[in-house]
Amino acid sequence: MRLKKNTIYKLLFLSIISSLNATGYWVKYGWEIFDHVTDARTASLGNTIIAYPISSMGGFIANPAFQFDNHSIVGLTHQSRFAGMVNSDYVGFRKEIRKNVPVHFSILYEGIGKIPDTRSMLLDWGADGVFGTQDSGEGNGIIDEGERLNVDSIKYFSQHIFGLHGAFNKTWHQWQVGIGTKLLLHFIDDHHAIGIGLDLGFFRHFNGFNFGFVLRNIPSSGILWENGTIEGTLPNIDLGFNVPINMINFGLEFNPILSIRVNPSDRSLDSDIGFGTMSIDTVIGMECKYDNNLAVRIGRNPFGTMVGGVGISWERISMDYGFLSEDSNSGLGNHHLITLGFSADWLVEKMSR
Repeated sequence: MRLKKNTIYKLLFLSIISSLNATGYWVKYGWEIFDHVTDARTASLGNTIIAYPISSMGGFIANPAFQFDNHSIVGLTHQSRFAGMVNSDYVGFRKEIRKNVPVHFSILYEGIGKIPDTRSMLLDWGADGVFGTQDSGEGNGIIDEGERLNVDSIKYFSQHIFGLHGAFNKTWHQWQVGIGTKLLLHFIDDHHAIGIGLDLGFFRHFNGFNFGFVLRNIPSSGILWENGTIEGTLPNIDLGFNVPINMINFGLEFNPILSIRVNPSDRSLDSDIGFGTMSIDTVIGMECKYDNNLAVRIGRNPFGTMVGGVGISWERISMDYGFLSEDSNSGLGNHHLITLGFSADWLVEKMSR
């Protein structure tokens, strides 16, 4: 144990020393994998489940404060987007690191293959089309009259991102409080980076409704590249409301969901409300369940895309499908998610026969 602690202290020390001479930037990107890669049930509700404690492993990324009775469920999700160009996978499970101290782990992956690199494609030789004459237009990086592109000079590279999310929670003064730790590994062409982030979630059930909020990237999340560059991400806040409506006589349950995302440093033209550098976006979702086995879902995610899906569940196994419609601004098409959830105890029981 002492050897492990000494190793951790040395790594932290080396990390601090190496970052003293690093160049730092505040950026608005870097952690999208924790929004894009999730299970089908969460995605088909528009990632609105800040205050809706659904019993799927993706819920712990949305709000690490959630607590569920069924702790043995394992979730597997595959997603293919943009005609197979972007592929992602998600695995969620629970592991008890100490007695009565469970941690809910999520392993995420997103990969993009054959990204064209056109930097060496331009034959930037000027108007005379001859290299080295230093005529007008040579070496200016613009396609001038007389210049051309060399298709054979196109190169391709890939991007791979791995994420690890661990959530653990406790009850404190009638509030469920959870901490979500995030580890990011980013590989793009010959470059690589490592990132660390922290989320803090809260959830409580009041009379007739649920309320939750999450502080993301507190006090800030950072990504360290191999050349010493540090990209920092400022925190933002997600608020959520859920009002369960039960029609017991008909076996129906409706769950309207509202989520509000407040970002103090990322205002865009698509923001619902914006002033200064701050943006406020609203996200909505609705799940209708019949007999607690069959579910139909619809919503709008933080990117303004309409989503939906269906799900069916039994005691020890569940299947969910999510559909994300095309973003009208991207033109990159629709995509689909499929999630299989099953009890680890049930799987062990089947394999042991």
